[in-house]
Amino acid sequence: MIQRTVVQGNGKPGSAPALVIVGDRVFSSGLVSDRPGGLESETHRIFQLTLSTLRDAGIAPGDVVRTRAWYVDDATLNAEEIIKDTHGVVFDHPGPAFSAIRATCLPDGAPVVIELEAVRGAAGRIKHFRPDEMSATSEATFCDGELWVSGTTSAAGDVSAQISEITACVREALTEFGMTPADVVCTRHFMLPAAQFKNQPEPWSSFMAQAIPTSAGIAVEGVGEGSLFMLECEAVQDASSGRKNLHSGRTYEVEHNYCRSVRVSGRDVTYVAGSTSLAVGEIVRHEFDVAGQVRDTLETIRWAIEGQGMAWNDLVKTRMYVVGGLEKLPVAIAALNDELGEMKVASTVIGVPTLSGPEVVVEIEATAVSSE
Repeated sequence: MIQRTVVQGNGKPGSAPALVIVGDRVFSSGLVSDRPGGLESETHRIFQLTLSTLRDAGIAPGDVVRTRAWYVDDATLNAEEIIKDTHGVVFDHPGPAFSAIRATCLPDGAPVVIELEAVRGAAGRIKHFRPDEMSATSEATFCDGELWVSGTTSAAGDVSAQISEITACVREALTEFGMTPADVVCTRHFMLPAAQFKNQPEPWSSFMAQAIPTSAGIAVEGVGEGSLFMLECEAVQDASSGRKNLHSGRTYEVEHNYCRSVRVSGRDVTYVAGSTSLAVGEIVRHEFDVAGQVRDTLETIRWAIEGQGMAWNDLVKTRMYVVGGLEKLPVAIAALNDELGEMKVASTVIGVPTLSGPEVVVEIEATAVSSE
């Protein structure tokens, strides 16, 4: 059995753990500061606390492969630049893949929430694609046959033009490490509500069709100046020749070239797409009901994990997007905790402006790692 370790942080009693470690894989919850102080102060404090927690668990800052910052913008601040500047102070060059996304609201009214992923002992093996010294970030990181691509954006024209430029950048990162779009296993894209699309732009359809990876398409408040669309993805070397793409039977998956979960042969990770309460036939269960939709969605996620030959308690990470404003986030968190029971899972909860339809108020991504 692979050892699973849960590291508690400075959060409230009963809250999600700071870190969940399975073998050498490390996943954080969405972490907040333990003291108020504004965006810059709290960002620095979160990174400070997190890196200290990592060190106590035997994980070096150089082992981090991805960081992600969620922030609620203050019109008087250039929030993304402040976060990147702070990142450059805390991490050494070259640094991890990085994304900064503007949310509608964050738990307890926090101005910023930080997530990270690491591979223990990997600092000497991680390769960096186009690192930036000032921010200590990289466009992509590669380790042990796996690739993490930063949130990639463009300011070129309309959403179709931006997607074309973004997917070209992702292809460059893949090519750098001997991979192709057919090796992509997991995607998530963030876009402004005005850029949401029912019919896929051709550049996006073509990119997704090469692998049929998991997908989460989330409307957010911002993804960078001039940008309408941001893409993150993960890829696994030789996934194209040994992967299981599990489909739920929803027409939408077929039309949008994605699947419910992916596992690569010989690998210990299952990636689960952004899932909602929508059932086959595009029927919304528990319309507008946050708690009910959390329960429905976790049922789908459990099916997607067990369908890949893993156990439900192999779940290590959830990321939950909730519509309805600040007052709905505690409802979603309570429902998640009730459903997971004694399972210790790294969790992030983000308030967003809208999801796939007005009745849909919860979407959850998930990751499972086999303990066998």
